[in-house]
Amino acid sequence: MEYLRVTKVRDVHMYRRGEKYEGTLHLTTHHIIFTIEKGNGREFWFCYPMIERVEFYRGSVMLFEEDVIKELSNLSNNNGITSGIWNMIGSEDNYNNNGISEEKLKLSEDKQKLLNRGCCLRIQFRDFNYIAFDFKNILKGQDVFDSMMRLSCIDDINKLYAFIYQPVKIETGLNGWESYDFMKEFTRQGLMLDGSGDSSWRITNLNNNFELCYSYPSKLIVPSNISDNMLKHSVKYRSKNRFPALTYYYKKNGCSIVRCSQPLVGIKQNRSVQDEKLIEMIFKSNNDRSPNNLIVDCRPITNAMAQVALGAGTEIMDNYNEGTERIFLNIENIHVIRDALNKIKNVLKESDVNKGIIDIDNVSSGWLEHIRRLLNGTNILVNKINKENNHLIVHCSDGWDRTSQISSLVEICIDPYYRTIKGFIVLIEKEWNSFGHRFRERNGYLQNDHKFYDYRENGSSSAIKRLSQRYKHSQTVRLESPVFQQFLHCIYCLIKKYPNKFEFNERFLRRLVYHLHAAQYGTFLSDNEQMRIEGEIEDKTVSVWDYFNARIGEF
Repeated sequence: MEYLRVTKVRDVHMYRRGEKYEGTLHLTTHHIIFTIEKGNGREFWFCYPMIERVEFYRGSVMLFEEDVIKELSNLSNNNGITSGIWNMIGSEDNYNNNGISEEKLKLSEDKQKLLNRGCCLRIQFRDFNYIAFDFKNILKGQDVFDSMMRLSCIDDINKLYAFIYQPVKIETGLNGWESYDFMKEFTRQGLMLDGSGDSSWRITNLNNNFELCYSYPSKLIVPSNISDNMLKHSVKYRSKNRFPALTYYYKKNGCSIVRCSQPLVGIKQNRSVQDEKLIEMIFKSNNDRSPNNLIVDCRPITNAMAQVALGAGTEIMDNYNEGTERIFLNIENIHVIRDALNKIKNVLKESDVNKGIIDIDNVSSGWLEHIRRLLNGTNILVNKINKENNHLIVHCSDGWDRTSQISSLVEICIDPYYRTIKGFIVLIEKEWNSFGHRFRERNGYLQNDHKFYDYRENGSSSAIKRLSQRYKHSQTVRLESPVFQQFLHCIYCLIKKYPNKFEFNERFLRRLVYHLHAAQYGTFLSDNEQMRIEGEIEDKTVSVWDYFNARIGEF
């Protein structure tokens, strides 16, 4: 509570999706709550981890309303508009007054006074919600801005809402942490791992203490005729020690999906006999029924080759058995994906005060092209494993972003179980949580004040301060990326294309996006299995799958 400079502000106007509401703003330690004064007293709740950007301006947020912007366009300070208004609008350089009469566009004195009154906060949320608050009292607005900054910018994951959240009645008695059972899932796939029959695969316990690979699960499946000693040597050849390990066994033809990270080839064109042997045994695991097999590099070829200068790269195909091919899927890295989504968000930024439908398809963001590449790559690989009986070795750079996307998409296409709610939960726990997708890092739960912008000041010193803030912000978010959200968009496309092939609906995906960022549950607060164990996440928080399983009828 020491972070709260104010807990309640009356006579606040909230703008959301072009609608204006009058009510009371409440600040709690974990939520912003806005209560409408008139009508049924409806409440809007917003949690702090969902906040992506906050901007503080003098004057009303209606300065950003479409009609007002048109009225202000092409004006300058000489047209009777104060510098304060230009400061609120943003970049003065974007406007000019060529051929526009001053009398025609000049705002009335009454309107100027109205627009300049008080202050406003504009808030962008991670789930594409945009809201704004108008305050009559600038000091109250300042207190809310400062309180929100302190409550949003945390340096310890244990300060998140998930660590104090108590499940509601319908969630009690559920335990989503038990949704994924390693033995049960791979037995379901068709493997005999209990020694009861002849199997080409076995469990290795080498990583029980995460000493072999800190980002991999404690239990891993490898070819039966590969010794643990050989594994210890093979890991040195893969980035972050993420060596080839089985993630899916296709019992229809005995083929496999194996995931790993890029090889450490480097300029000297290093090779590893152990890694080559491991891959050879993977390809022979179905008794040589697959004469042709595929190494899948999810990256664009130029990106893969650029990694050679950094000591990594892609496989040298001459070192692998005849019949082994390689394909590049041309899926861009986390930075390109983040920039693409930011372009869409930039188009939506006025949706707090403006109504209307925006045609995202016509936004030059590249986002849909990235979705197309993922789905196109999935289609190729589904045909390879299903029709051509190819084993698939899948990797990107470190094997925890694009690799998780592609492996999951292929599996959901070839295995109907993963298209049920229960199976989809297992898929996410296996491919994303267990195999070490960096949820905590990609979602940016540990925020800082570089996402809070105070635009009330004028002058050159203020401009320099903003430039510095933008630079610091870009450095802070450089490891954040909507990788999982991109995957869910692909699932959405598949549901639209094949609605009768999925047990769950669009609402399921939308709520999953919300809880990905909201930090109410502990499922997405870790970067890997080791981090989940060491942070006692399962003991201290509730699984998000309890939320979905308690409301199964909605999804």
